[in-house]
Amino acid sequence: MKRNKIIYDLVNIIVLAAAAVLFVLEYRGFGLADGSSAGSVVIIVVSVLVVHMVKAFRLYLAMHGTGIGLSSYLKTYCKVTPVSVIYPFKLGELFRIYCYGHQMDNMLKSTVTVLLDRFMDTAALATVIFLVWLVNGGRMASFMYFLIIFLFAVILVYAVFPGIYRYWKKYILRADATPRRILFLNVIDKCNAVYDEITNITRGRGIILYFLSLIAWSVELGGLAVLSRANGETELSDTISGYLMAAMGSGNSAELRQFVFFSVWLMLIFYIVIKICDIIVSGKRDNT
Repeated sequence: MKRNKIIYDLVNIIVLAAAAVLFVLEYRGFGLADGSSAGSVVIIVVSVLVVHMVKAFRLYLAMHGTGIGLSSYLKTYCKVTPVSVIYPFKLGELFRIYCYGHQMDNMLKSTVTVLLDRFMDTAALATVIFLVWLVNGGRMASFMYFLIIFLFAVILVYAVFPGIYRYWKKYILRADATPRRILFLNVIDKCNAVYDEITNITRGRGIILYFLSLIAWSVELGGLAVLSRANGETELSDTISGYLMAAMGSGNSAELRQFVFFSVWLMLIFYIVIKICDIIVSGKRDNT
């Protein structure tokens, strides 16, 4: 147990140190607000706060019943979120899975929960991009078609999996045992374990998680719209489209960079505040 804690702390140090370096390199010379007015900073900060409150609640709801305390959850959220938004290609999500898996002592549950959270967020983002495209017209990015196909394929596989699993398990159990068939049986049993974890999370919560994702994106884009109006920008649709495409990893957006910049600093501040509160509470308990 002590060895696992040492490894966990070492991984945290390496990942967080690398994230700090990437952040400094990316935002070197960015300044406090990159030339934004005080009003713009307030709009961005409020948007960041509300969005992360919704996202933190969404993931906490998905993890309900795992035994993670609220304080531990919030500290981990504030720690892994900057890594998630700084690392490219969503590599930071592996760190999120690792940290929550360590807390749950169940890496499978953590993997399924985080990936499901990402799926809901991506599905909500695809919905928002599709709605923006319907309103504004024009040509939708080609990768959006692949994304929509991927989302529907995942839902289809989830829907038909129980029947496929029952059929093949019954077939293998009735057939003569061979090493290859036993291996296949183990594989589909592991897939069924993943399916059960997904079902346990989504039962009664799946649609809520999706709508929370829609709310988060609505708040984020609402803040972007208010910010654009405050800065006197007239091409709001182009700004929103560029922001959404950048969020999908296609293109750049100055507004998204601002959102990430303030997200990192606010998560760091909240982590320090929660840590201090834990120390104060722990000290009071020791005194009593």
